[in-house]
Amino acid sequence: MLVVVAVTVHGWRPAADGTGGWTELIRSDAMGYYGHLTALFIRHDLGHEPFAPEYVQYTPTGTLNKYFCGTAVMMAPWFAVGHGLALLDPEAPRDGFSEYEMKALSIGAWVYLFVALLALRSVLRGMGVRDGVVAWVVAVLVLGTPLLQYTALQPGWSHIHSFVCISLFLLAVQRFVYERGDGWAVAAGVLLGLIVLIRPVNGLVLLAVPIVAGDLTLSLLARLLRRPWTTLATLLAGAAVVALQPLVWHAQTGHWFEWGYRNEGFYWDRPMVGEVLFGIRRGLFVWTPALLPALIAVPLLWRRDRVRAVFAGLYWAANTYVIACWWIWYYGSGFGSRVYIEHYPVLVLPMALLFHRAAPMAWRWLRLFLMLCIALHLAQYVQYRMRILHDEDMDQEKYARAFLRFGPEHRDAQGGMMREAPYHPHGMDVVLTESTDLERPSRYWTGGDIRHHRNAFSGERVCAYDDSTEFGITFRAPPGSFPTDRELFLQVDLQRFEAKAGDAMGVLAVAELARPDSTITFYQSFRMEPVRGLQDSTWRALSFRIPVPAAKGDEELRFYLWNKDRRARFLIDDVMARVSAVRPWKHAGPVDRPIDEATPRGH
Repeated sequence: MLVVVAVTVHGWRPAADGTGGWTELIRSDAMGYYGHLTALFIRHDLGHEPFAPEYVQYTPTGTLNKYFCGTAVMMAPWFAVGHGLALLDPEAPRDGFSEYEMKALSIGAWVYLFVALLALRSVLRGMGVRDGVVAWVVAVLVLGTPLLQYTALQPGWSHIHSFVCISLFLLAVQRFVYERGDGWAVAAGVLLGLIVLIRPVNGLVLLAVPIVAGDLTLSLLARLLRRPWTTLATLLAGAAVVALQPLVWHAQTGHWFEWGYRNEGFYWDRPMVGEVLFGIRRGLFVWTPALLPALIAVPLLWRRDRVRAVFAGLYWAANTYVIACWWIWYYGSGFGSRVYIEHYPVLVLPMALLFHRAAPMAWRWLRLFLMLCIALHLAQYVQYRMRILHDEDMDQEKYARAFLRFGPEHRDAQGGMMREAPYHPHGMDVVLTESTDLERPSRYWTGGDIRHHRNAFSGERVCAYDDSTEFGITFRAPPGSFPTDRELFLQVDLQRFEAKAGDAMGVLAVAELARPDSTITFYQSFRMEPVRGLQDSTWRALSFRIPVPAAKGDEELRFYLWNKDRRARFLIDDVMARVSAVRPWKHAGPVDRPIDEATPRGH
């Protein structure tokens, strides 16, 4: 296992991926978590930070880091060591992004991983699980789940930090259950505070207490009632940790409470449970099949241990419901279902009990199943790192075409964009729609080489692309044709013809916002073709769903296909564009019809 880990770190570390080197460890969400540290200790501008679209928001009283500060607290010791070393090197950058800080954060993530696994081993041994089963559980977690990725390659994200805190919380609860001292109760309070400070919804880890305590759950509650000072100290310890967040908010904006996730939220009435668990895009059991026994173990545990079975089921249900209700239920780009990582320590407890009690023949079959699951996970992980699997827009067709294929011809061969609409608690309004079969002039679809063609999808005219065409027909929504200061959602449908399969593979689809002086304020490009063409002389329906930020009053919204290398030869027909806008908080009435009626969520 250590050999695999070493190969992963040295072979797939961020420096191998691009030009960013070790600074690639801090990107996307990690920019926000790490931003707390650089603002407080490097730039000394907490509350007055320069705008960063990833995480810094403007408020009337100061800038606001959208992320909770718990991950920064967990990174702080390693940041301090790394920055101290950077200060000793006269050639090292002083901005907090030198190799010293990055390597220290990476080492910290590994330390947290090993501490968490040791804590989890102690919990399992305390539940009577034999060492052989514990070894298999650890192997599944490290080699059969995305845990390794978020330790080795993305240590700046919150997941490894939640993972270690929850593992230690379970250990502290177990030690207190077996009367190892009241200090363990206080330690559990501190750890629970850290868990909430990292990600508040993970406070549902309290449901895991009966899974650890089992039949001693009621006696545990009775002991806490008999020891009010211990209970009070535990509550105060947890509250003191959580109180760091209001202090940070107050330092930034002067307010004790802020909500950083503006324009984001939950759809409590529309959980995408099926997609979250079994969907190709980011389904837990599609990309981490080794965890299937963790779910199956819950009902099988009922006959032997009903307390643990009930609360394990509640833990699965409550956390899956919360995860599935988040507006972007697949949680952006990445490999597998990363939001379950912090829950692994709890989810594997019933699985370990199932393995421990399995008959010898069943245990042999279970180990074979786990080995196959680990092999599949590692194979798909290699594909993901090689950019054979799409990082965000996977679907059944893409998965089937790429399944266990590793050749260079499959690299960067998947495209398309089917993103979730912006968060819209009050719905969206369709503000502009135009479709054309190219038989007559159109208001918003203009330009391109429109010609008669015997292979037209409908009518007689098509838009042709060849080695003399870089840009073809373009959708242009001028200022005034859609509302400003409201997030937009662009939907484009079209028919594409290839005389020879693969002729259009190099084409990019582009959506952008542009000012009158040609300044581009938003730019999103992606491969037009979802997968390499399947057969010659075919029309294929292509659909794109593109979130667009709120536009200013003078900006034009555009969509076009870019034959960048002028090598692609294909035809376009029957194009359609629909622009929707998030309704304002105080909505006076629909402009046309809500997007929910036009396009079901998640499709």
